[in-house]
Amino acid sequence: MRNIHDTTNFRALDPELMQDLLRAQEQDTPAPGSWQVLRHRALAWLLGAALLSNVGTWMQNTAQAWFIYETTRSAWYLGLNAFLMLSPLFLLTFPGGMVVDRFERRRVFLLASLLQILCTAWGTLLFVTGQPKVWWLLALSFGTGIGQAFANVAYVSLLPRLVPTREVPQATALNSLQLSVARMVGPLAAGGVLLMLGPAACYAANCLSFVLLLVVAGRVPEHPPEALAMDAFARITRPLRPLAELSLWQALAQEARQVRHYLKRRPGLVEVYVLCFVATFFGGCVPVLLPSHVREAWNGPAWLYTVLLGLYGLGTVLGSLYIAQRPKPVGGGRRALFLTGATGTALCIFALMPSPHTGALAIVATGGTLIALLSQLTALVQFGLVDEVRGRVMSLFLVTFQGGYALGGLAAGAIASRLSTTITILACGAAVGVAALGGWWLDSHLGKT
Repeated sequence: MRNIHDTTNFRALDPELMQDLLRAQEQDTPAPGSWQVLRHRALAWLLGAALLSNVGTWMQNTAQAWFIYETTRSAWYLGLNAFLMLSPLFLLTFPGGMVVDRFERRRVFLLASLLQILCTAWGTLLFVTGQPKVWWLLALSFGTGIGQAFANVAYVSLLPRLVPTREVPQATALNSLQLSVARMVGPLAAGGVLLMLGPAACYAANCLSFVLLLVVAGRVPEHPPEALAMDAFARITRPLRPLAELSLWQALAQEARQVRHYLKRRPGLVEVYVLCFVATFFGGCVPVLLPSHVREAWNGPAWLYTVLLGLYGLGTVLGSLYIAQRPKPVGGGRRALFLTGATGTALCIFALMPSPHTGALAIVATGGTLIALLSQLTALVQFGLVDEVRGRVMSLFLVTFQGGYALGGLAAGAIASRLSTTITILACGAAVGVAALGGWWLDSHLGKT
């Protein structure tokens, strides 16, 4: 049976194209290890700047979530905050992919990041002036999400332009690693800054980190897309007509048809999308509910919340390192299903922990298994993806990724406000475990790759 990697390299499309592509790859040097890909200075600079920016983002998100819960004492508002921050990504990411495929990716990224800077600066001003109303912060979360909807697609589409095609899996793995390091460092830094300087300093740090990322992104050089991929893509789908000849709905329709035509030649890719949505919808409940869980289950203070969130980030670092040491796509589908089961088990264990000491160990496992799963799914989508459709295909992946987080956070907050965070997290873990079993029993493509 064909698998997701066969059609990634056009083997199921045209034998002649397959041989051309394989010969071109054989002329390249062997793919380097995960760390050797950093010899490309443009990639190293961009990942470093993105790391600092994401640390600042986690500092702000941590401070904002704790402030909202301390002000409202409601898990519902935690879920609403996550939903408003992530729902624009769910609604606007595919249009963002269309924009990225049509226009210069770097410019889209810079403009979208500028909107995020403005929202962060406004939040800083609210805290400095002593007027941090909850609804103002929720509105700024929504505005930040709009900027992220376009910036994230442009960023993930820009990364493959910085390295040769054979090294894209390693670059993707290292990008997941920097996200995980930021998830670990950001909350811990926020804990100290909150105690000494207050939430305004967390917002200001995020604003400065965004400015640094914009400066670096505006200077890194890009490689042009490989001509062979363009030739192969031209043979399997119709080229896009100029926007001047089309109405808005005609343009949307032709963009969607081209992507659908491409996805039909990637067996297993739709299953990756479904699994990603399930994992984020149910598996992403812990960071959303953690402020409420710390208070409700263990009666803990703010520092305990930031430490546990930092340990969750430590788990994501370990999970990303696990995937970074496995850059080859062969076996990635089976690994993804195994990690899905491990994520469900870790969630159930964390929910049942009677003290923060045992919960600390469980939350490391929870973060590690979930991020390892999402990193593996990202690598499956990115590997061999042709440049002409990369923005839209990755935008669909980000729609499922962020849509799962947004809708899952809202649902988890609503359920936890009526029942308890323990029951909610336990039910989410059981749902993820059922998804893993279903992937094996339904004879999916992923189980054969």
